[in-house]
Amino acid sequence: MKLRIASCKTLPEVDVDAAPLATALAAAGFDAEVVAWDDPTIDWTLPVPTILRSTWNYALDVGGFLDWIDLVSERSPLWNPREIVHGNVHKRYLVELADRGVPVVPTTIVERGDTVDLTAVAAGFGTQRIVIKPEVGAGSMGTRVFTIGGAPTNPTPHSHLAALTSRGAALIQPYVASVDGYGERSFVWIDGELTHAIRKTPRFAGDIERIEGPFPIADDERAVAEAALAPVAARILYGRVDLARDDAGRPMVMELELVEPSLFFARQPGSADRYAAGLRRRLAPGHDPR
Repeated sequence: MKLRIASCKTLPEVDVDAAPLATALAAAGFDAEVVAWDDPTIDWTLPVPTILRSTWNYALDVGGFLDWIDLVSERSPLWNPREIVHGNVHKRYLVELADRGVPVVPTTIVERGDTVDLTAVAAGFGTQRIVIKPEVGAGSMGTRVFTIGGAPTNPTPHSHLAALTSRGAALIQPYVASVDGYGERSFVWIDGELTHAIRKTPRFAGDIERIEGPFPIADDERAVAEAALAPVAARILYGRVDLARDDAGRPMVMELELVEPSLFFARQPGSADRYAAGLRRRLAPGHDPR
């Protein structure tokens, strides 16, 4: 079975999932080709199933990316599905999660062209350390940490926020202290269940991602991750829920990644095979992939 693995023309970093996934897909009978979503020479009208993997530059042209998502999904099966991708590229989904009662890191959204009093926002969070990030971003792109009232920085928090909101909306969040010790935990969901968890160190613009694991999934972490995924669990092939613990030790969602997350296959034997088997089943005759 032919398959397209969507990447991008210039990868910002190495895709550590590529090799184990290629092996698993070949073993499952796929004839897979890695293609760049932003390559204009590719004929995306061909009815070849497509999976989203390392399309990590989409934040540079989110409109073009979503148009491409629409084009591909009109002609062939796409995983994750179109409506999932459209709903997940903008990080304001955190507000929707909070409205459903899922614990999330406190988030203030600053719309395009707007500004806010960062001192007041930080005071509302109860901390002077804040994180400012674009509403649409991949990896650490455009994400910086600042101490309000601290030593001068270049850029300043206000200038960084202004730069982001000149192009789109931005998010302001408190810096979560537990990521320095317990770490940010990424919980990987493949084909209907959480398969493994890894620990990531804090990552900001220009930083290299450092990971450890796998780690056991605590009951409270599992509950929050599954609650975050509940409305889409039956419709997705894969996903990742990034959690951190608040000052009281309670897990809360930092990110819900349903577009092109690293799934750390090499950290959990069998996880890439599970992905390939789940994809094969979804593409079997009689299964509606949309």
